[in-house]
Amino acid sequence: MTIVGTDKDGNGEQRGAALLVVLLLVATLAFIALSITERTALAASRSVNARIHDESIWLAFGAETLAVAALESIWKVSNGKMSLDDPWASEPLSVPFDDVSGARLFFVDATACFNVNSLATDAGGASAGAVSPAIEEFSFLARNLGFSVLDGERLGSVIADWVDNDTSRLPQGAEDDYYSLLPSPYRTGNQNIASISELRAMKGFSRDVYRTLRPYLCALPDAQASSINVNMLNERHAPILAALLGENVTVTQARDLITARPPGGYANTDAFINAPAIKSLELDTTPAGRIAVTSKYIEARAEIVYDTAITELNAIIAFDESGKAAVLARRFGAEE
Repeated sequence: MTIVGTDKDGNGEQRGAALLVVLLLVATLAFIALSITERTALAASRSVNARIHDESIWLAFGAETLAVAALESIWKVSNGKMSLDDPWASEPLSVPFDDVSGARLFFVDATACFNVNSLATDAGGASAGAVSPAIEEFSFLARNLGFSVLDGERLGSVIADWVDNDTSRLPQGAEDDYYSLLPSPYRTGNQNIASISELRAMKGFSRDVYRTLRPYLCALPDAQASSINVNMLNERHAPILAALLGENVTVTQARDLITARPPGGYANTDAFINAPAIKSLELDTTPAGRIAVTSKYIEARAEIVYDTAITELNAIIAFDESGKAAVLARRFGAEE
């Protein structure tokens, strides 16, 4: 079929070729215009997302400041006692910023855990062949979570070697002489760790081991074993309380102690130590120095909603002796 007719001079073929060139140019220009439009829209979207992200971060810092002020107010009216029955510990605090943004603050006790940085305190202080008290307590906790006591001692020794400031290896630990021979060599920290996730770099802490122990461990700046607020424990913390009270206390017994707590919590540490549920255990020694009815460390979690974005901020806040609160560490998003 003939699309373009021709005359004797070939002008029809020339006009057809010119039309084809024009059509190709129009198609090319349309493609270029579409690309420019898409890139402009993408750039505008990126600009909006960047603005929302920046605004969310600043709102998160604002929520953190509010959390510190709120906790200082809570300390003033607590009369030396904090409990799960307190309103601030049982329900979130809503903070409206404006019509398009707001935040919810959750406060959680941060003492109901085993402080791994305490393992270095007396790692070398035990007599030859003996296990230090900190490693022993860690092994009890590991036993309560399904490990053997020997595995618990081994893992505790590995952490102790990592956080202590020497290069002397404990009998079941690991120092630079082990890590430097790995396919991707590195060295021990030889200082307190700031995040529990650092355990994944240590010998023996496979993914399964880490996931089992992680909910019960913390990395607090104290060089010694920290006190646990017994008024803020729930049944999930029974393995920690059982390990604290000694080898002969089972998780079930520790859970019964938690459920037997009086409404509003114990008024002071003596009330806990002299409670009938504790007396019935007939403990050889009661770790009175490790028991508290108030929390030195609180974890504040802020959920910030701004426009279409949701940002999560987690901050560890510490009290000094006068009740002044300060942020020790913060993290945006989930740790793992």
